[in-house]
Amino acid sequence: MALAEAVKEAIWLRGLATEMGFEQDAVEVMCDSQSAIALSKNSVHHERTKHIDVRYHFIREKIADGEIQVVKVSTTWNPADIFTKRIPVSKLQEALKLLRVSSN
Repeated sequence: MALAEAVKEAIWLRGLATEMGFEQDAVEVMCDSQSAIALSKNSVHHERTKHIDVRYHFIREKIADGEIQVVKVSTTWNPADIFTKRIPVSKLQEALKLLRVSSN
């Protein structure tokens, strides 16, 4: 579900950039969930995916059209972890560096 929201935002931002005169190739959307990436590329349906609404299946179409590329991001390089889970201080400091946030 979060990947679908990120793809919707990426499509909107791509359209905005195009309107401003900046043509874009495929937009890379980073995801840390292997299962979400696999599900976005393959339409396998089983018990655990039956709750996913049809409107979220458009990700596959956008990937097939070449508008979106879903890329795996390692936990080591994922600054969004500070917003989603408890992490040690060292990981927090690394994430802040990745986000270019400083206390200066």
